[in-house]
Amino acid sequence: MNRPKIVLIEDHEMVSQLLGALIGGQLGLELCATCHTVQTGRAAILHHQPNLAIVDWKLPDGRGFDLVRELSSQRPAVKWLFMSATEQGHVVREAVRLGVEGFVQKRADLGTLRTAIHKLLAGETYYCPASSNLLVDKMVDESRYAKVPLTPRESEMLRSFARGQNIKVTADQLGISVKTAQNHLTGLKDKLGLHEPAELVHYALKHGYIEAP
Repeated sequence: MNRPKIVLIEDHEMVSQLLGALIGGQLGLELCATCHTVQTGRAAILHHQPNLAIVDWKLPDGRGFDLVRELSSQRPAVKWLFMSATEQGHVVREAVRLGVEGFVQKRADLGTLRTAIHKLLAGETYYCPASSNLLVDKMVDESRYAKVPLTPRESEMLRSFARGQNIKVTADQLGISVKTAQNHLTGLKDKLGLHEPAELVHYALKHGYIEAP
């Protein structure tokens, strides 16, 4: 019976050796190639047509996601399992958007990786608990800070507040009374549903009303 074929793309030599021993030794799978860059990984996937590609998210000559974008249409049978030491929700979110079947954080144990490999080869998807939590947090953050259309006056109030500008200075710049400026600020907070100062600053940064220092 033919063994499932695996291509491993990981730039850290020690990690790639350990994973190679796991894949070919403990799991008894056929490790077709061990690669260290996007370029060599691309060539290996096109040549070997593996059942599963295990890919580090960040490689010396680019991102592992570049391979998914380039090769998914050419090798639709390949399943993709990504690993990452970068624990950021946007990375996991991008993997989901690209149709990546599996994602494991590098701080997870080998048992988690074994589970991911087995599930993907069985036609399932698997995102480890840490990755799933990052994804949920990212989606909650995006929902909470979704962009709301603001009037020019509201936009100026947000910029001033997020920059830490005194309310009286803002009022003078806008040619309004301090009381009116405070009312505008209260209305802005209610409109956005954000009442903590840190939340307003985060919103302003996220949507480009101010730039990070």
